[in-house]
Amino acid sequence: MHLGIDPGLKGALALVDNSGQLLWTSALPVVTLKNGKHELDEGALKEKLLSAKGTADMLVMAHLEKVSAMPKQGVTSMFTFGCGWGMVRGLLCGLGIPYDLITPQAWQKLMLAGLPKGSELLVARRLWPGHSFIMEGCRVPHEGAVDAALIAEAGRRMWKGGGA
Repeated sequence: MHLGIDPGLKGALALVDNSGQLLWTSALPVVTLKNGKHELDEGALKEKLLSAKGTADMLVMAHLEKVSAMPKQGVTSMFTFGCGWGMVRGLLCGLGIPYDLITPQAWQKLMLAGLPKGSELLVARRLWPGHSFIMEGCRVPHEGAVDAALIAEAGRRMWKGGGA
């Protein structure tokens, strides 16, 4: 089994089995602070990761998107994002879930195969036509869920082939 993780407040988790079947997607849990800002909910994220580990007694690997600061992003938002990314890594380690880091460029090159950036939903719907990628309370597909599924599948393909 392969767990794809698109980190961030609008990120998600996706579990793909060893044959490439998408089992589920879930938005990362977010909590609203007293000051109105948002951050990842550590306790709820831990429960989701434990659930993934329990669902997949044969969990082979988690694949976490390796992210970095981007130009023109605010210092505060990048700090919050980095804290969330570190929280995910810490929880994976603490729960004994092996993981690797996969860059956006690596998974997009493999999964989009020459299609332009922005084709992620199209590719995901071709791979998993029965999955809507619409999270509870939403009317449109969740970008984080789409990306997490593609990260999981890219990780599965790379891991099977011996890595990137």
